[in-house]
Amino acid sequence: MSVTPRAEIVAAAVRIADAEGIEAVSMRRLATELGVATMTPYTHVESKDELLDLMRDAVAAEMLLPEPLPEDWRTALGAIAHKTKEAFEAHPWSLDVTSRRPRARINRLRHVEQSVSIMVRLHVDPPTGRAILMSIDDYVTGYCMRARSRQRMLASLAPEAKESLHSFRDPDPEVAAALEAGELPLIKKITGRRNRSHPFGVPPDSGFEPGLEWLLDGIEATAVGNGEPIVEWLLDGSEAGARARG
Repeated sequence: MSVTPRAEIVAAAVRIADAEGIEAVSMRRLATELGVATMTPYTHVESKDELLDLMRDAVAAEMLLPEPLPEDWRTALGAIAHKTKEAFEAHPWSLDVTSRRPRARINRLRHVEQSVSIMVRLHVDPPTGRAILMSIDDYVTGYCMRARSRQRMLASLAPEAKESLHSFRDPDPEVAAALEAGELPLIKKITGRRNRSHPFGVPPDSGFEPGLEWLLDGIEATAVGNGEPIVEWLLDGSEAGARARG
């Protein structure tokens, strides 16, 4: 092909990263994948850093909810959390990527726009509002990163190592002494179970939904009140909305 649009380059890079990991993505590999000259991608994407930033923005597109958003704030925030989780799970490499030259990108801004449009339905002071938005993001990102770390750990273990962790047969001598001395009674009880279904140190997935519901319960208990929605602080970071309400 004679022209390679930027979107097609980014889509090819995402496909490579999904199949082989982010380490496999390079401008040379992209050129091969697209059947163009080695330098052609550079006419549409300035650098590898810009490519990574655009790839992250492509993942952000999958976090968007269809419009119109649910009217209930709790349903809407929960739906955004699930969409974000699904995007990270479909593209786990995106949890590892940090561009050295991030820019404001359209899909990330659309994601923020949707989140803010839900947030203004609550009646909270500026610090609480910002904390609520961050708490949802932190929960989803933390859950996905923990799941990715668990998956990597299990994949790296040889069968005998997995069995050793299941049975806790060979603890470090210091740990063995602490167990024997009764210093760790709860750990001793846990590791002494014969029906352990997962390796010690690699806890099972506790489930995304319970934690999300607990978080939303907390938000509902502390943030839902009466009055007019506060928009100003979300738009300019000022305390005007809080003062107006007071």
